[in-house]
Amino acid sequence: MAKDKYDRAISYLTDLPSEIFKAWSSTDHECHCLFAFVSPTGRVENEPVGNGKRIGCLTQIRASDHCVAWTDDLTRRIRADERIPLSGSDTTPEHLPVFAEWQRTIDRELGRGEP
Repeated sequence: MAKDKYDRAISYLTDLPSEIFKAWSSTDHECHCLFAFVSPTGRVENEPVGNGKRIGCLTQIRASDHCVAWTDDLTRRIRADERIPLSGSDTTPEHLPVFAEWQRTIDRELGRGEP
Protein backbone atom coordinates (compact mmCIF):
# COMPACT_ATOMS: atom_id res chain seq x y z
CA MET A 1 0.00 0.00 0.00
CA ALA A 2 1.37 3.39 -0.97
CA LYS A 3 2.09 5.91 1.72
CA ASP A 4 -0.22 8.90 1.84
CA LYS A 5 0.61 12.43 2.99
CA TYR A 6 -0.22 11.51 6.57
CA ASP A 7 2.18 8.56 6.58
CA ARG A 8 4.90 10.79 5.12
CA ALA A 9 4.22 13.47 7.77
CA ILE A 10 4.39 10.88 10.56
CA SER A 11 7.74 9.60 9.26
CA TYR A 12 9.17 13.11 9.00
CA LEU A 13 7.98 14.22 12.44
CA THR A 14 8.99 10.97 14.12
CA ASP A 15 12.51 11.53 12.82
CA LEU A 16 12.41 15.23 13.83
CA PRO A 17 10.10 15.50 16.86
CA SER A 18 11.31 19.06 17.51
CA GLU A 19 9.28 20.00 14.38
CA ILE A 20 5.93 18.79 15.77
CA PHE A 21 4.90 22.09 17.35
CA LYS A 22 6.03 24.01 14.26
CA ALA A 23 3.92 21.72 12.08
CA TRP A 24 0.95 22.09 14.42
CA SER A 25 1.13 25.89 14.54
CA SER A 26 2.05 26.75 10.94
CA THR A 27 -0.22 26.09 7.98
CA ASP A 28 2.86 26.51 5.77
CA HIS A 29 4.69 23.56 7.34
CA GLU A 30 4.90 20.51 5.05
CA CYS A 31 3.44 18.31 7.81
CA HIS A 32 0.57 20.56 8.84
CA CYS A 33 -1.86 18.15 7.15
CA LEU A 34 -1.93 16.16 10.40
CA PHE A 35 -3.24 19.20 12.24
CA ALA A 36 -5.70 20.63 9.72
CA PHE A 37 -8.90 22.25 10.96
CA VAL A 38 -12.01 20.11 11.05
CA SER A 39 -13.74 21.76 8.09
CA PRO A 40 -14.26 20.85 4.43
CA THR A 41 -11.29 23.04 3.47
CA GLY A 42 -9.04 21.97 6.35
CA ARG A 43 -8.52 25.65 7.14
CA VAL A 44 -9.89 27.90 9.82
CA GLU A 45 -13.23 29.41 8.92
CA ASN A 46 -13.31 33.16 9.47
CA GLU A 47 -16.91 33.37 10.59
CA PRO A 48 -18.12 32.05 13.93
CA VAL A 49 -20.45 29.07 13.58
CA GLY A 50 -22.83 30.33 16.25
CA ASN A 51 -22.81 31.23 19.92
CA GLY A 52 -19.29 32.63 19.54
CA LYS A 53 -17.86 29.25 18.54
CA ARG A 54 -15.30 28.75 15.79
CA ILE A 55 -14.07 25.78 13.78
CA GLY A 56 -10.95 24.34 15.39
CA CYS A 57 -8.33 21.67 14.99
CA LEU A 58 -8.46 18.39 16.89
CA THR A 59 -6.58 19.67 19.95
CA GLN A 60 -8.57 22.91 20.11
CA ILE A 61 -11.86 21.01 19.93
CA ARG A 62 -10.73 18.67 22.72
CA ALA A 63 -9.47 21.51 24.89
CA SER A 64 -12.12 24.20 24.50
CA ASP A 65 -15.88 24.46 24.32
CA HIS A 66 -15.34 27.51 22.10
CA CYS A 67 -13.99 25.41 19.21
CA VAL A 68 -16.06 22.91 17.28
CA ALA A 69 -15.86 20.63 14.24
CA TRP A 70 -17.85 21.16 11.06
CA THR A 71 -20.58 18.81 12.35
CA ASP A 72 -21.98 18.21 15.82
CA ASP A 73 -21.28 14.48 15.43
CA LEU A 74 -17.59 15.07 14.68
CA THR A 75 -17.36 17.51 17.61
CA ARG A 76 -18.84 14.92 19.98
CA ARG A 77 -16.57 12.12 18.76
CA ILE A 78 -13.41 14.25 18.87
CA ARG A 79 -14.13 15.46 22.40
CA ALA A 80 -14.64 11.87 23.51
CA ASP A 81 -11.29 10.70 22.13
CA GLU A 82 -8.85 10.94 25.02
CA ARG A 83 -5.97 9.93 22.74
CA ILE A 84 -5.94 13.49 21.34
CA PRO A 85 -3.68 15.77 23.40
CA LEU A 86 -5.06 19.07 24.64
CA SER A 87 -2.42 21.26 22.97
CA GLY A 88 0.09 21.25 20.17
CA SER A 89 2.95 21.54 22.65
CA ASP A 90 1.83 18.30 24.33
CA THR A 91 1.90 16.36 21.05
CA THR A 92 4.53 13.62 20.78
CA PRO A 93 5.44 11.17 18.00
CA GLU A 94 3.20 8.61 19.71
CA HIS A 95 0.16 10.85 19.08
CA LEU A 96 0.80 11.26 15.35
CA PRO A 97 -0.99 8.07 14.19
CA VAL A 98 -4.09 9.28 16.08
CA PHE A 99 -3.99 12.58 14.18
CA ALA A 100 -3.58 10.70 10.88
CA GLU A 101 -6.50 8.40 11.72
CA TRP A 102 -8.71 11.40 12.44
CA GLN A 103 -7.63 13.36 9.36
CA ARG A 104 -8.43 10.39 7.13
CA THR A 105 -11.85 10.09 8.78
CA ILE A 106 -12.48 13.82 8.33
CA ASP A 107 -11.37 13.59 4.68
CA ARG A 108 -13.97 10.87 4.08
CA GLU A 109 -16.79 12.40 6.09
CA LEU A 110 -16.38 15.98 4.82
CA GLY A 111 -15.37 15.07 1.28
CA ARG A 112 -11.98 16.77 1.46
CA GLY A 113 -10.64 14.70 -1.42
CA GLU A 114 -7.67 12.45 -1.80
CA PRO A 115 -5.08 12.39 0.96
